[in-house]
Amino acid sequence: MLVNFTLKNFRSFKNEMTLSMVAAPIQELSAAVVKTCDEELLPVAVMYGANSSGKSNVLKALKGMRDVLLNSVKLNPKDRLEAEPFSLDLTSGNEPTSFEIQFTLNGSRFRYGFDYTAEAVIAEWLYEKRPGEREFELFLRSGNEFKISKTRFAEGLGKQSATPDNRLFVSLVAQLNGKVSQAILDWFSNIDYMSGMDGKGYAGKTLEMLFLKQNGASEITRFFEETNLGFMELDVETENGDEKNMKSETVHSIYDDEGNDVGVRRFPTEKMESEGTKKIIEIAGPIFDAILNGKILIVDELDAKLHPFLTRKIISLFMDKGINSKGAQLIFATHDTNLLNIQYLRRDQIWFTEKDKSDSTDLYSLVEFRDDAGNKVRNDRNIEKDYINGRFGAIPFMS
Repeated sequence: MLVNFTLKNFRSFKNEMTLSMVAAPIQELSAAVVKTCDEELLPVAVMYGANSSGKSNVLKALKGMRDVLLNSVKLNPKDRLEAEPFSLDLTSGNEPTSFEIQFTLNGSRFRYGFDYTAEAVIAEWLYEKRPGEREFELFLRSGNEFKISKTRFAEGLGKQSATPDNRLFVSLVAQLNGKVSQAILDWFSNIDYMSGMDGKGYAGKTLEMLFLKQNGASEITRFFEETNLGFMELDVETENGDEKNMKSETVHSIYDDEGNDVGVRRFPTEKMESEGTKKIIEIAGPIFDAILNGKILIVDELDAKLHPFLTRKIISLFMDKGINSKGAQLIFATHDTNLLNIQYLRRDQIWFTEKDKSDSTDLYSLVEFRDDAGNKVRNDRNIEKDYINGRFGAIPFMS
């Protein structure tokens, strides 16, 4: 599970900021907290902020770190890295972007990070903490110099000189059958990113799970029934027998003049269903794939096209340990203020983004917010009303 994520000099983030999934010592919704590797972690985090405040950039930074690592194996020595440094001052564009992530894996907590530019990896590091032990350094890279633990990271020994300037060491060692390194790449592979504004690219996952009756198909069907989307069932077929091209039809009841159910009629999903219904179908597969496999699901604009009750339903799936038994995590951005209620989310799960006077994004959580008098936000406050009234910042200011 994700413990925390730190970013610096990426898109709208000039200064170092950290998104933490560590549970604060508060009482609300304590049953949702997951205990693992001496950590108490949260299954959900949500970003609020004005348009262009940077909330989407938090999610893109997580995706960006994943992509730089997983794509590292494909690079030729002269290829450029995908770097997007802060560019609204005179110096940051020439400085490295920095990512660091802490996560639990196989009973240990790992801390992995790297600094990089478009041309080269400037620094890279990996640490491990096992239960009951202090944190140990597995390797430390600074430019072309490496310090590698002979006992904790023997798989990296002798591979330093084979690492190009633009290649991440963890990626190279994994390619050469390093067990710890490969486990780390596998963990990053379980980070899925979706845009809530355009889910057509993800619909295939849902249709594939239903057509092939994969793990999660029954959960998707039950989810459709529970959310009362207006159709009885979803039929999935292949086009010309090609499983890569699938189409679906929704099955609806038809009625006589007296309201009696007299049969069914099928409609092409893409042409006849509402945008909200199509979105639920599109994202259902990735949601249950994440829950059943303990993945991290990142969704930008989760609430787009959805009724607030449907958004709440999705959050509740991740908050319920009876359903989310493998520690899946949902991290998303939204403008849906109906969720600002401790019946649905804890104060430490609510995060805000706001630009400072230099147009750099600040990231802070509700649980750490203090007013001008130094007081924290109590759990009996009307959080939604306070946010709309500008008490916590992170809202648009209009002239």
